[in-house]
Amino acid sequence: MLRAQLRRVTSSSTPRRLIRGHSFVNRRFGSQAAVEGQLPRPPILRPILWTLAATTIIFTGSAAYDVRQDIKNVRRKGLFKEGESIRSYDDLEDAVHRRGGIRHFLHRESRHPKWNPPGQIGQVLAGYSDTEKVTLGALALNISIFGASHLSPPAFASLFAHTPVMGTNYTLLTAAFGHVGFLHLAFNSLALYNCAPIVAQSPVFQGNGSHFAAFYLSTGIFANLSHHLGTMLPTRRYWVSRFGATQGASGVIMAMFGVLAMLYPDARVGIMFLPGTYSIENLVASLVVFDAVGLFVGIPYLNFAHAAHLGGLAAGAAYAYFDGRRRLWIPSRRLAFNGMKLLKMT
Repeated sequence: MLRAQLRRVTSSSTPRRLIRGHSFVNRRFGSQAAVEGQLPRPPILRPILWTLAATTIIFTGSAAYDVRQDIKNVRRKGLFKEGESIRSYDDLEDAVHRRGGIRHFLHRESRHPKWNPPGQIGQVLAGYSDTEKVTLGALALNISIFGASHLSPPAFASLFAHTPVMGTNYTLLTAAFGHVGFLHLAFNSLALYNCAPIVAQSPVFQGNGSHFAAFYLSTGIFANLSHHLGTMLPTRRYWVSRFGATQGASGVIMAMFGVLAMLYPDARVGIMFLPGTYSIENLVASLVVFDAVGLFVGIPYLNFAHAAHLGGLAAGAAYAYFDGRRRLWIPSRRLAFNGMKLLKMT
């Protein structure tokens, strides 16, 4: 689970100027702040603007890469003559979907890439679809960062954890790849491994790896922004959360749950350590209640980033409900194609 790692301010790296005039004591719900004076407020406008800019860049960049790959593929298949310019985005789409969908076929057909990294990793990955590569890449990145963080904990703690009062914007993204402990990493990896393939092949993403990657990164940012903004709510624990570092992929996983709940509400899933199976719809409803109670009331001994969970869930559900593919992804691809056409890259 995505957890807010709450620590005593006196033993953390928080600058003294941020904690001057405040004392911290232990109470029932973990470390609580007995505020003497006004608690420093996290920045609001800057992280929101950074989130909008970052997600825009992620979507347009992923769309540009996807369009570029489609152009290469249709030319390789001879659907456009050498040197012939593709006149419009609609012409490209017609070529991509000609004869049953050229994208899916081409992305899986090459099992002998020209460049083979050490250990023949290229040949191994050539047998996987684009969405499977994205999932495996995310898992590998999470595991690698977790392993590296144990070699130099102070350095990685500041790079892959988001602390609201510190005002560092890029950690809204990088915190989605950091994890607190082995169990945290293991549970998130297991959930990602099981959920990602279903979500990636759903009608929203249709097996498009670039689209799925953009969704993964963007919902990670939005979930951490939700935790950041949640520290401004008058909840029982908001003052501690401002100093607590949050990290993990749970916000992204909750976004996937949101997509599944919108598309397959009656699908049955099993939960580790619990008997029986449950519908996605009931599971998500239970998670909403659990995180809402945790956010506004507090749950003893559980220091989760409940606002990040709720934000990720809302982002995924909204993306599926409002058809993010039609409203965001296709316009991003069209914009990318028009830009590439101006640069004579088509």
